[in-house]
Amino acid sequence: MRVAIFTSTYHPTLNGVANCVAAYRKGLQARGHEVFIFAPAPADYDPAQDEQNTLRFPSVPFPGDWDYDIAVPYSAPVMKTLRKVPFDIVHTQHPVWVGVWGQWFATWEGLPLVTTVHTEYELYTQLVPLPEQLVDAYLKTRVTTYCNKCHVVTTPVRSTRDRLMRRGVVTPIELLRNPIDVSAMPEPAPEKVRAEHALGDDFVVGFIGRLAPEKNLNTVLKAAALVMQHTPRCRFLMVGAGAELRGLKACAAELGIADRVVFTGAVEHAQVMHYHAALDAFITASMSETQPLSYTEAMAAGTPIVAVKAPGAQDMIRHEHNGLLSPPEDGAEGLATQVLRLIQQPDLRKGIIDTASERVGEYDISAVTRRLEEIYEMAVDRHSTFA
Repeated sequence: MRVAIFTSTYHPTLNGVANCVAAYRKGLQARGHEVFIFAPAPADYDPAQDEQNTLRFPSVPFPGDWDYDIAVPYSAPVMKTLRKVPFDIVHTQHPVWVGVWGQWFATWEGLPLVTTVHTEYELYTQLVPLPEQLVDAYLKTRVTTYCNKCHVVTTPVRSTRDRLMRRGVVTPIELLRNPIDVSAMPEPAPEKVRAEHALGDDFVVGFIGRLAPEKNLNTVLKAAALVMQHTPRCRFLMVGAGAELRGLKACAAELGIADRVVFTGAVEHAQVMHYHAALDAFITASMSETQPLSYTEAMAAGTPIVAVKAPGAQDMIRHEHNGLLSPPEDGAEGLATQVLRLIQQPDLRKGIIDTASERVGEYDISAVTRRLEEIYEMAVDRHSTFA
């Protein structure tokens, strides 16, 4: 197949969707498919760095401290490729911007259309500088209308599938895990990370990912501060870059733990596994993500996850089985309680690590790619039925 993937974010931008699209591409190409990526070009980015068949839209930075770029809806190389290449299927990653253009292209050319819903967009309403009720209503209508114009919708977790169905999506919704390349992961080497950041033998809790508002990282820091009250030899490792960095440093200072928190900044993705392995617990309070790749990477590194019981987290994590969950209403105190259990109950910690490691294969790129091929065939069949 010749596959056209339209996404509003792609490398070199580092986030879950960009990594997921890159994995789709790698897996599909390994199976003999030809993949084209259509994505914004970040400011000052040299497209010469791109892999073959990566087409870029000019873009401008999203207003405010967001790690996204707004694509401009015209690019001569994009248009030339769309006119020239006989695509078999279109796969979009967002219900707005570049995703809309991908939908238009599929409709114009009469092609099967698949879309992936990566997140609960309604949870971002408070981050948009417009009346929250207005934004919420728009997004609910936008996502539902968009999905119902597709031939197949995919999402990584059941909770998102159920929510889409409640919202009125009647297009078939198939589960498709976010892939990771398990075979390409290096053997974890936590010693180097611990030495570089002078962590010694301390109990290290941490977070790895974009430092973005929707991650609720102030709650994570507050939980770490509570753990530190009970565990003198405890440190926190914040790995990543983003709009929240300055505010998080201020939060650490206000909590009185600035000297026990290490902000590493962004690290190369090839090093992420070593940072996961350097943690004794990965802690997250995100409410908006569906199947974060960071959770899967933590499991692969043998690092227990402590998360808020939110859609996505509870789809991936079975409490006391392959991770620990805390009710959202318990806030930082609930997360801290679960982290302390890992310290106080070594048998519980070992059981979680062993079970999580066994489940990682479900997310491997080879298994996910085979599932993606099945979904593409479903879209082709459904398109031919309604053509």
